[in-house]
Amino acid sequence: MNIKTFLYLMAGVFLCVSLLSGTSPKEVPKRGRVTVYPNRLLNWNDFMMVDLIRGKSTINAICLSSCEVEILDIIRDKEHVELAINAKINLQKELTQVTHDFLARSDQTKKKQVLHHENGHFIIAQIIGYRIVRDVNGFKFDPKRYKYQLNDIIRNNFKDWKRLDSQYDAQTTKPTNKEMQDRWDRFLQSEMTALTKEVYH
Repeated sequence: MNIKTFLYLMAGVFLCVSLLSGTSPKEVPKRGRVTVYPNRLLNWNDFMMVDLIRGKSTINAICLSSCEVEILDIIRDKEHVELAINAKINLQKELTQVTHDFLARSDQTKKKQVLHHENGHFIIAQIIGYRIVRDVNGFKFDPKRYKYQLNDIIRNNFKDWKRLDSQYDAQTTKPTNKEMQDRWDRFLQSEMTALTKEVYH
């Protein structure tokens, strides 16, 4: 995948909207949560088939996700506020693409390898969602500045998102490197396991 093209596309979806609703849901979780759509591994049906991706014949497939942070509740005390948030990770269907040519000419092994790699990008997006929730859980926000402080947390994690995505591509696909892909698989699995425990246990 072409890194410059990938980063250009990501710039369009790396937008996070804080939804500040005036009322709280009836059942507010004690801590923040992460929701993922679709909440499963991706398959080729999740990708839009196109002739070219961003006009480049060198890109076989691309997976793009968005993160939206919703404030579920604001818990106030005398000096601080705490926030319960939902980090919503959504696959961007129109921007998640695979070329007709790649699917037509590639054998099953190659298609499986590329799909596995693209699932890594989707998992990285989920990791960022969990990190945002982790960083917000229990944080003592300034009552007058909590929106700005929340946006700082989101912005810092989005910087890591771009960095991780770039490193992931550079180390696993420039050129294809199975050993590095295996290392990244282990890292992503370990990170997801640790973050899930931090957020939910």
